[in-house]
Amino acid sequence: MPPSVSVLMPAYNAEQTVAEAIESVNAQTVKVLEVIVACDGCTDRTAALAERAGARALPLQKANGAVARNAAAKAASGDLLFFLDADDWWEPTKVEAHLDVWEQFEGSFVIDRSTPWNPDGSRSYWTGGLDREGEASWDAFLSHKAWASGSSFSVTKESYWKVGGFNEALSKFQDVDFWVRLAHVCGPAHTMSASHTNYRLSSGASVSRSASFIEENLAAVFKGWPFATEDQKDRFRSHAFLMAAEVTPWPKSVAYFQKARWPIARRFFWKCLFQSLRARGSA
Repeated sequence: MPPSVSVLMPAYNAEQTVAEAIESVNAQTVKVLEVIVACDGCTDRTAALAERAGARALPLQKANGAVARNAAAKAASGDLLFFLDADDWWEPTKVEAHLDVWEQFEGSFVIDRSTPWNPDGSRSYWTGGLDREGEASWDAFLSHKAWASGSSFSVTKESYWKVGGFNEALSKFQDVDFWVRLAHVCGPAHTMSASHTNYRLSSGASVSRSASFIEENLAAVFKGWPFATEDQKDRFRSHAFLMAAEVTPWPKSVAYFQKARWPIARRFFWKCLFQSLRARGSA
């Protein structure tokens, strides 16, 4: 018998998109056991619309996405846990493709690539995640090139709780922190070269991008990474601030470039600088 699948969906006031996300699960070529929508302090119709679409709504006090995911995981009955944000959607063969990998895979998690869509409905020019099929060790996920969306992976329930689930102290870097800890404890991940996940790019910051806010979250991340070297942590810190600079119009982005220590020898620095200057021109 194939493993049973629970789809866990953290949601906060997602009445505009939650039904579409659930319908993309209902349209899968492989039937899932359940969809659990963890309503993170929702005050709109998210819960009602989720139940109308066939999901189970789990009402929670307002906290963050990590708390919502862990609560949904505790309520899940499936052997495999899939995660889908309430404003994302899957291709119809997503679950089937992951199950095909799990038939022969005994590592930590399976992750496919993800396709970003702009607020105007156009497809973005890049695709998230590693463009390769095969195993990836924990340190591969220290690089921004490996970061697909949080709706792109699946994990066994046993492995999920072996690392304690998501770090509830984090409001940024939740996904990559979880992937790194999971692959370190439970063995390599399997990366898929195809994209089975679609996600919407936000037109604005959903959480604070202040330098102090990022520093606080990085400190919490690194507390759970005693296995990482200082050089590895420094490189991850640089990624984090460059990505904040990338989406911040110049000259406000200067503070983030300073925190990243102006790594002019890296191509990623110049990409982020270009995007920051471009954002200034369109602001």
